[in-house]
Amino acid sequence: MIYLDNAATTKPAQDVLDTFVKVNQDLYFNPNSPHQAGLQAEQLLKQAKLQINQILNLEDRYDIIFTSGATESNNMALKGAAYNRKPYADEIIVSVLEHPSVLEVMRHLEEEGFKLRYVNVTKAGTIDLEHLKSLMNPNVGLVTCMHVNNITGQIQPIEAIAEILEAYPKAHFHVDAVQAIGKTPLHFNGVDSVSFSGHKFNGLKGQGLLLVRNIHNLEPVIHGGGQEYGLRSGTVNLPVDIAIVKALKHAVSEQEQLNSRLTEWNEDLRNFFKAYPGVHVNSPHQSAPHILNVGFDGVKGEVLVNAFSKQGIMLSTTSACSSKHSRLNEVLLAMGISESRIEGSIRISMGAITTESDIEGFKEAFKIVYEEMKELLKK
Repeated sequence: MIYLDNAATTKPAQDVLDTFVKVNQDLYFNPNSPHQAGLQAEQLLKQAKLQINQILNLEDRYDIIFTSGATESNNMALKGAAYNRKPYADEIIVSVLEHPSVLEVMRHLEEEGFKLRYVNVTKAGTIDLEHLKSLMNPNVGLVTCMHVNNITGQIQPIEAIAEILEAYPKAHFHVDAVQAIGKTPLHFNGVDSVSFSGHKFNGLKGQGLLLVRNIHNLEPVIHGGGQEYGLRSGTVNLPVDIAIVKALKHAVSEQEQLNSRLTEWNEDLRNFFKAYPGVHVNSPHQSAPHILNVGFDGVKGEVLVNAFSKQGIMLSTTSACSSKHSRLNEVLLAMGISESRIEGSIRISMGAITTESDIEGFKEAFKIVYEEMKELLKK
C-alpha cells in the first residue's frame, strides 16, 4: 500500500504511541486530585504547556487548552468568541474556504441570530483582502480564516488579515492551523485563537490544542468542574495531552527538512501531469507542498479513488469530513474551476512517512489508471 491521504490523517509516530502508553501505565492519576500522585500529574500537565510554549515560540502570549481535536477547538473558539461579543458586535465574517468544523458552526450561529458575511475568494483560492476591508465595520465581532486550505493546500494571507483587523479591536481573529502545522511557517501576530489537531502531524486521534490570547474573551460552551480555565471542563486526558507534545516537537523541529522534501515531490508531480491531456492541477503553485489537488475533466472523483485503490494507492476526493457528500466542493467552485473538473478531482496528500519510492509507485499506478480512463477525459 502507498498512502497518499495524509491530509485526512497521518500515521502516529512510534514514540508518540510509546509516550501515550507509558503515561497511561505510570501516571494515570487525575491532575485535579489533591493527593501527592494527583499533584505529580498536575505538575506534568503544567510542564507540557510550558514545552508547547517553547516549541511554538509563543512567549507566554497564549493560554493553552488541551482538546479532543480541531473540531472541538474550532467550536470552543468560534462559539465562545461569538457569544462573548453578541451584545455589541454580532456580525461574523467567514469564507467558503473553511473546513466543515468551521462552516457548520457558522451556519448554526446564523440560525441563532448572528449576521453572517461571506468574504469573496480570488481565482487563486485566497481570501479577497479588498472585499474583506469593505465588509469590516465596528459591528464585526468575529473573523475566521484557515491557515492552509485542506482541499487545495493554498496558504492564506494570515498576516495581511491581521493587519486589516488592527483597526477593529472588537473583532476576534480565529485561525484554523490544522493543515499548516509542520508543513509551513505559522503566523501568530494579531491572531486571537488558533486550533490544531494531533492526528494531522503524526500524533493520535482525539488530540487537539486551542491557543487563546485572552481566555476572558471566550464564553465557555462546555460546563462542569472548571478544568482548563473553565473553558473545557472534564477530567484531563493526561496521556493524550503529554503525547501531543511529543508529536508537536517532531513536527516543528523537522518542518524545514520535510517542507524541502515535499516541495521537490510536489514540483515533480506537477511536471509529470503535464504529459497527460485532460489532467489539470487545481492547486495554485504557491501552496503548501503536501497537498496537490488534481482534476480529471470528465471522470468522477469516486471512480478515480476506487481505481487507484485497486492499484494500492490510497488518496481521496476532497476532505475526509465531507467526501461522502455529493455536493460540489465549494472551495474549487469559488476558484472558478469548471464543474466537470471539480467532479473529477482527487487530492494527493503527502507527509512525514512518504518516500521517494511512494512517489514513483504512484506514477506507475497513475499510468495504468490513466489508460483506463483516457477515453472518458475531455481534452
